[in-house]
Amino acid sequence: MPAKTHQDILLMRWALFSVAGLILLVALYYLGLTPVWGRELKEAMASAPFLLPPDAPALSPGTGFLLCMALTLALVYDLLLIRGTLRKTAVLAAFLLLLASFTPVLGLWGLFFNAVPCLLSAGSAGALAILWPQTPPVRRHSEPPSAHE
Repeated sequence: MPAKTHQDILLMRWALFSVAGLILLVALYYLGLTPVWGRELKEAMASAPFLLPPDAPALSPGTGFLLCMALTLALVYDLLLIRGTLRKTAVLAAFLLLLASFTPVLGLWGLFFNAVPCLLSAGSAGALAILWPQTPPVRRHSEPPSAHE
């Protein structure tokens, strides 16, 4: 029975943290911040070394949202399966660094990708997955209590 309880807790946390990150993403979009950030980032990439043209192809908002949703769900699931705060933090930092590098790399190819909403969504959901306290292991009735209980 403890394995089923652990799976339920994992699923509940996965849904809770992922939805929190996606709610942040939707709220920033409806406040009008992500389009402004995208426009400013595209203008910044118009100078050297990127020389991104103003009419460079970009992801549609719907495709960008689906990509952010998939990345957030995958990151939170992976973080919940990893043990240790230091390991989780290292995975989150590596993920965010790799995601942040998508914008300049695609800019060199003449494509525009606004990674800021994905960074905020995945970063906030990942931080929740790291900072949320772990549940103590379930002690069976046949086990003797430890010395500090």
